[in-house]
Amino acid sequence: MKRTAPTDPARTRQVIQAAIDVFLRYGYARTTMADIAKSAGLSRPNLYLSFPDKESVFRAVIETMVTAKFEDIKTGLGKRSGLEAKLRFACESWGAEGFEMVLANPDAKDMFDIGFPPVLESYFAFEELLTDILGTSVELSGLKVKAPELARIIVFGMKGFKDVAKDGKEMRRMIAALIETVTAALKSSDAQGGKR
Repeated sequence: MKRTAPTDPARTRQVIQAAIDVFLRYGYARTTMADIAKSAGLSRPNLYLSFPDKESVFRAVIETMVTAKFEDIKTGLGKRSGLEAKLRFACESWGAEGFEMVLANPDAKDMFDIGFPPVLESYFAFEELLTDILGTSVELSGLKVKAPELARIIVFGMKGFKDVAKDGKEMRRMIAALIETVTAALKSSDAQGGKR
């Protein structure tokens, strides 16, 4: 029976932090386990004690980045009032900041490529967050769309914005226009007694 060493949490964190920098610099395809080990100050055998392959490191990196981003968003939401302000803050934090990261590090686009399962899972998690923000307002509006559907429209609308925006300012303007449109539709429907 092959024995494996228990995973050292400190080493795991060290690897993840180093891997974030490496994936941002080289992207997924060009990054090797040797690159990650070198950046983390470990030998490859020591790296393999924490992670069996590059895919598992990438998954841990995405999960770590998403967890940190969600903590920031949830903290920021508590400082804002009103649906429009909350949605705009969440969407700019998620969409615009990620877009600006890719502009600064073009190979970082893998970090936002939904072809990678952990990235797609993060988009679904963001949908859930938006669904929570939208929930009561959508119910009260009387619109025939449900909060999860509207959240999906917003999330993947922003994904499309990333393909056409020239810079961070344009990305933020498009997000603002989308959120203003969504909240205006919800208010209009609510003001009309939900009759649409």
